[in-house]
Amino acid sequence: MRFFFALLAIFNSLSVSATQWLKLDDKTHLIVPDVSARYLTSNQAILLGEKCAVVIDAHGDFTALENVVSEVKKRINLPICHLISTSSDTEQILGMMLLAHHFPDANWYVPAHVSEQFPYYKNALKEKLDRFNKSLELSKARFASQQNKALQQRLKAAEQRIEAWQKAELSYPSSPVHTPIEIELGEHLISLNALEGATGSDLIILSHFNSGLFAGLTANSIPYVQDTDLATWLTTLEQLRDSEEIVWLLPSQGKPFKIAALHKPIHFLQSVLKNESTEVPVSLVQLYKNDNITQTRLRLMYELAKTKQAQKMQKQGTVL
Repeated sequence: MRFFFALLAIFNSLSVSATQWLKLDDKTHLIVPDVSARYLTSNQAILLGEKCAVVIDAHGDFTALENVVSEVKKRINLPICHLISTSSDTEQILGMMLLAHHFPDANWYVPAHVSEQFPYYKNALKEKLDRFNKSLELSKARFASQQNKALQQRLKAAEQRIEAWQKAELSYPSSPVHTPIEIELGEHLISLNALEGATGSDLIILSHFNSGLFAGLTANSIPYVQDTDLATWLTTLEQLRDSEEIVWLLPSQGKPFKIAALHKPIHFLQSVLKNESTEVPVSLVQLYKNDNITQTRLRLMYELAKTKQAQKMQKQGTVL
């Protein structure tokens, strides 16, 4: 039965119905998940100019992304001239591959690591689609004898969607970012800058129209630590906090927040680096909301961060 539920996610994603479009101002749209799906689907953004628009970030939920593409074409009366990925996260890059297929004329900007390791991402996409196809075949065999028209129609829809994804022509990103660049959308200037953040090789996008920074996973209030240099990531956050150009940020997960709120992820990383215990320090606990979901996630992410850091130190032959 778990294969059938995996299949349902292909054409009946929770995040499709939960996705919300928020108009921040005349040049900024945010595409965010409902609170119930805030840790399952990443935030996206669309920045508008007089000439064209840019889509910032994607995620690994292909069905939700198909819905986003449909909504973009309905809501945005401008050509999509740029796609920008803020991280090297595998699922986010796979999702952007799908968006690049739907907007083939757009320049796709990525962290340098993504361009250098793109064969890895193409293989990851193949494996993802193979899993979808396996789930489909198992579900078709399991429910072949059932005379449920609605179910059979949904299976057929899933089959067609998987076939379309498998046939999609995917190309390499057109623009790896090594040094700062500026893009003029028409009365809306944005700046792209490469940095080392949550996934090692990341990008940030500054809107000069509203002083908003789109920083993805790097600016999450509760950091998700992977195989990242935490000291470098911490330095990046401290530099962003001290910037006079930035007023607010959009993280990959959670609501937009004022620049001063970067003290939360900064304190999180400082605690991971300085404290020996895997228990979350009281001073860190007090920075976040006291609800069960937030505190549970804080504890789990902190324990993960300490584990990752310990593994890294062992590889380097040092003691944590």
